[in-house]
Amino acid sequence: MNKKYSFDRQAALDAYSPLRRRLLGSALIASTTPLLLSACGSSGSDSSPPNSESPGLGSSGGDGSSAFTVQDRKIMRNGEEFFAKGVCYSPVPIGAWAGAAPGGDHFSDFWEPLFNRDMGTLAGMGCNSIRLYMTSPWETPWDPNSNRQYHTKFMDACAVHGIYVWVAYPMTPEQAMNTNDRKRIETGFQLLCEEMGKHESIIGFTIGNELDTFGIDKGVEFGNATQADFWNWINTLAGKVKGWAPDKLVSTSLHDIPRVIELMVDPAVGKGVPNLDVISLNSYRGTQSTGFDTMFTDYDAKFKNAGLPDRPFLVTEFGCPASTRQGSTPVELPDHAKAQADYIEAHWKDIEKHHGLNLCSGGYVFSWADEWWKIGNITTQEGHSSCGVPQFPGGCPDEEWYGINSIGVGKKNDGTPRDPADPVTKENVDGKDVYVHHPDILTPRAAVERLSTLWKA
Repeated sequence: MNKKYSFDRQAALDAYSPLRRRLLGSALIASTTPLLLSACGSSGSDSSPPNSESPGLGSSGGDGSSAFTVQDRKIMRNGEEFFAKGVCYSPVPIGAWAGAAPGGDHFSDFWEPLFNRDMGTLAGMGCNSIRLYMTSPWETPWDPNSNRQYHTKFMDACAVHGIYVWVAYPMTPEQAMNTNDRKRIETGFQLLCEEMGKHESIIGFTIGNELDTFGIDKGVEFGNATQADFWNWINTLAGKVKGWAPDKLVSTSLHDIPRVIELMVDPAVGKGVPNLDVISLNSYRGTQSTGFDTMFTDYDAKFKNAGLPDRPFLVTEFGCPASTRQGSTPVELPDHAKAQADYIEAHWKDIEKHHGLNLCSGGYVFSWADEWWKIGNITTQEGHSSCGVPQFPGGCPDEEWYGINSIGVGKKNDGTPRDPADPVTKENVDGKDVYVHHPDILTPRAAVERLSTLWKA
């Protein structure tokens, strides 16, 4: 019922991908090419996910067991290599935003119509993994006194379709450095591990997204990444998560900034964060022709030079907006955003190439669907205030346009559009008033077919 709680829009953005915008002005020097970093009742739905053939290397959904481990630079599932063909999955409906309950967690049982909309399509295109940003044991993610919620239907749907999930409890970079917030975050992870840590669909748990704030002011480095306490807490929490869910993996998604990794492996700062099973980076470098440039070999060298043991490497975000400008108006790139598909293909082929060189264990395209909540009015799709990003096909870093699917307002059972301002509506079903969700309508862009071709080859 779209309840509100005390959590502002910027904090909501920070819990997702804060520096995809901020680094436009502060850290483009980081690589050889510019970087871009960024309680409800019954649903009234009895839909259940259809069976599908499990896609991807090392995946076999629905068999009742999934022990994920690492072996040198490989992720292993039940002793077989698992190569992630994934998407970042944050299907925030039109009219919702991450500053209102459920705070981006649209995976509890109430939201079954939403995720059932997508599971068959994801599996059909060869996707074998998704990455979540906000999963909470509480209906209001930042309020442990709010009602408990559960994600059984979501996990079961993923398992049936052979889709394996990285789970994350939400936090901002500031909360990661606050003692009181840390206690709540640890409790949140513990409850998620108790609920989800033995389910076959779960790969593991991601401790935050882009928490490693970093900058330079008058030659002096600052931010979380420069603080030994930050890395020590990540390492300590990772160790606790491994204890709570011993058959699953732990990671944290960092910015693709070479200096951040240098600080992570520095014996006086990050000490390599040994409790992390997987090294995960969000990267927006490169072009349609260059892929990720020298990212894989550069980071491999940094870990080797630090004398650290081998660990799997994942690209946990990559992609580009499907938008450009017609005058000052944001519009979709021509031919169903073919140029977005070209950009994603070049980067995916680079991931495959370096998988063959034992330097990468897969990647996650950002993102599954457009997110209208990120810039201004949550009922309309808008563009960024400035462009000038030459490595992106449309030249603009539009936060609301990264989806490989566009979205439109969902329709009620009678075929009329639901209220775009509220994804949860009160309706009379079989003589009873219930709260229901009518999912937004997805329209696939060219990247969906392109990834299907690549992933099922």
